[in-house]
Parts: sequence; structure tokens; C-alpha cells
Amino acid sequence: MKPESTLKVLVFDLHPISRKGIRFLLDTMDLHMKVTEPTRVRQFYKYATTQRFDLVILSVNDVDPLDNALIAKILPKTVVLYTEEGAENAMDLMALGGGACMSKRCSDVAFREGISAVLQQRRYVCATTQAHVNAEYWRFRAIRNGAGSYHPRVRQLTSRESEVASLLNTGLKTGEIADRLQIQHSTVSTLKARAFRKLSMTNLVQAIQTLD
Repeated sequence: MKPESTLKVLVFDLHPISRKGIRFLLDTMDLHMKVTEPTRVRQFYKYATTQRFDLVILSVNDVDPLDNALIAKILPKTVVLYTEEGAENAMDLMALGGGACMSKRCSDVAFREGISAVLQQRRYVCATTQAHVNAEYWRFRAIRNGAGSYHPRVRQLTSRESEVASLLNTGLKTGEIADRLQIQHSTVSTLKARAFRKLSMTNLVQAIQTLD
């Protein structure tokens, strides 16, 4: 995109103070922008599905999931910002093709880097997000190396997550499971990742042993 062109930017955060903070950071970047700020979820879905944007900044503040099917097309252009409560949903959006994923605790520098990456059609994950993704792996590794005080937290799987885990255990690959369940390949990958996170596991063998 040429430097003199105007970027169409969609910013969605239900909290006015957060929106103000996002706008402030955007204003510090040397970019020509026309910003649209819906204040309700329905408005956001309408803009996301009916208009074209060069950049989307989407805040995920709680555990209630968004309609991923509606926003799938804009995810590659989306910077996902999240609070601790919305972290799991944010990881799912990144797995489904989000352009950047950043904790709201990340630095202003990281925020700008994430936006620049998405505008250059690159993917970006801040250090806090990377640590979150890797947390369960490192905890498991600590146990393997002799730290006996950690006990993995097991959370109940949804019926779909259990179905995917069971099919994986039969030897089916991700693409084959997608065909069997008539869902997207990326959806299977997301369900698998969510199951492993809930079980505090890093691979199929550990997950099946925990389920058994």
C-alpha cells in the first residue's frame, strides 16, 4: 500500500476507555487513517461482513466467544488484543488465521510492531502471548525433569473436543477428521489445541492417558 493512501481501520472494543487508548496509540503512528469505531457487537459484525478494511483491531475482553464464521475473512488483517479473561478466545482467533495476537499488557512498541506486521501481511505474536502458549509445555517439562509439586489442572472438554481427541487416538490425521466431521481443517486444529490446553498436555499421548 502506498504511504500517501488512506488506511481504512476498524476498531472494536466494548470499553470506551480502551477504545480511547487504542486511538491514542494509532495517532502516534505515521499513518493516514480513517477509523470506524462500532460500539456494539452487532455493529461490528455488520461492518466486518459488508465493508472492506485494511486493518482491524479487535479487543477480546471476556470468555464469551465471537462468531468466528462471520469474521473469518477479516482475520488475516486483524490485530487481536486481549485481557486475561479473553486469552483463550484470542488464541483461538490466532489459530484460525489472525494476523497478530497481543496481550493488553504488552508495550506500546509491541502494539506498533503488531500493526506494522499485519499491514505488511506478516503474522506477529507478542512475548506475553508466546509465554501464554508455551506455559503448559514448560510446566510439563518441569515435572519430567523432577519437579514433583506441579499437578496439571484438568478442565472438562466439550463434546466436540472429546470427539476430535478420540478420532486422533484412532490414528486419523487432522485433514481426515475434518472430512469425517465435515468441518474446516483449521477448526480441527483449534479444537485439538484447546483440548490439549484444557488438559495441560502438549501431545496426543498425554491427552489420551489423562482422559483414560
